[in-house]
Amino acid sequence: MNNMRTSKPLTIENRWDILYRDYPEVYEEFASVPSMQPEATRLHHRFDFKGKDIVDIGSGSGRSTFYFARYAKSVIGVEPEKTMRELAEREAIRRGSTNVRFFEGSGQDIPLPDNSADVVTAITAAFHPIEEIVPLFIREAIRVLRPEGLILVEDITPGWYGGELHDVIQDPDTDSLATARNRMYVDVHGFSYEDVEKIKDYRSLEKIIRTYGFIFGMNVINYLRKHNKTSIMWRFRQYYKITKKS
Repeated sequence: MNNMRTSKPLTIENRWDILYRDYPEVYEEFASVPSMQPEATRLHHRFDFKGKDIVDIGSGSGRSTFYFARYAKSVIGVEPEKTMRELAEREAIRRGSTNVRFFEGSGQDIPLPDNSADVVTAITAAFHPIEEIVPLFIREAIRVLRPEGLILVEDITPGWYGGELHDVIQDPDTDSLATARNRMYVDVHGFSYEDVEKIKDYRSLEKIIRTYGFIFGMNVINYLRKHNKTSIMWRFRQYYKITKKS
């Protein structure tokens, strides 16, 4: 728990479970770094969220939830980690948001009734093990969606974990996870996809080290310092499917 830790380490070496549980404020700063093209604007132009009821799975600190709320009729963020939900709920109060709520739950156990949403999203949600959880998520998404509903998933393109510094991070498990995720969505469940690039500008070496470097490890921190690097290019894969229900 946050109030039990005595000192913050320089890095958590890709331990996202520790990040979500103990350092939600670091995640929030990391996630809030803007990209060259705002994500919600691009997605809205493609899929049109106006007037829609959206369920945002793995909503974390609410970053994606609040983006969707700019256009949607309502957005429900579903997040299993208490510290992240509390952060999102405080932000909702600060913003005065009236069309956003946050519930405890997960992709495989969405706390909503059948036929209650138009769109189910999962933006870089942690579905592990992939072969077990992704089919459960898709089944649950179809259950809560109305006919002709949209499932929209965004995650890292294979070979792009951590963005352009993938080879510096040297985490071999991430490539197999991304490949397995792509197989499940595209080959097994028939999703379409499109890759998009984003450049995240952290503006200072100190900020990129305390957020990006803190998450991705000492190899990355040393590289950032050596090259005085303050921006990162990412490539994300957007999977999407319109559900067919009688």
